Amino acid sequence: MALPVLVWIGIGVASLLVGTTIAKWDDIVVALKGKRLAVLGARGVGKTHLVKFLTTGSIPAEYKQTVAPEKASARRFQLSDLDLKVKDTLDVSGDKAAYAEWKELHDQADLVFYLLRADRLIAGDQDVEARVRDDLRHIGGWLEGRAPRPRFFIIGTHCDFDAEFQSTSADKIGDYVDKFRRLPIVSELVARAGGAQQAKVVLGSMKTIQDTEALVYQVFTQVIS
Repeated sequence: MALPVLVWIGIGVASLLVGTTIAKWDDIVVALKGKRLAVLGARGVGKTHLVKFLTTGSIPAEYKQTVAPEKASARRFQLSDLDLKVKDTLDVSGDKAAYAEWKELHDQADLVFYLLRADRLIAGDQDVEARVRDDLRHIGGWLEGRAPRPRFFIIGTHCDFDAEFQSTSADKIGDYVDKFRRLPIVSELVARAGGAQQAKVVLGSMKTIQDTEALVYQVFTQVIS
């Protein structure tokens, strides 16, 4: 089982984002500064990459589907302004005893990001489904035991490996996400996490910096929604 990470924060498909703007950056800072974020997930889902980006990266103030990355808005929000601090955790093995550390991180967090390989679930990978189901059997119980619950995000990564994602136009991305949510394992996952009002689903890729920017951008727009 991979390293779970707790990010102490002041704090979510690249070319598919229609022209949107984070106009209320101050609201994001107010909502998130000083908060704690647990980043959970199996090995190889992109946790280390995401945490590094959250602590050192930046996102453009505006994303337009028709604008090439190098021509995007020159104004950028530095994620360091959110005062992100990563609390080091020891790498843990793949045995079930590792869930104790996951629980500790969950119990300290104001927000929980659970990363999974969306491309493998779409492909019907039974091993990945089993792992996700096992993870959420634990996480779902922890969420139920918290009052108030931490905000929970299911972040599907590696969508660049899915041909349908690659060919989906900007005006159809909502249909793509809805189709993903209808997968039996995803429906079960959302239900275990408290339902659609409690569990937000974000899909994307972290193949390039621009992809990662867009994924984080999407998460942020949902954090303040």
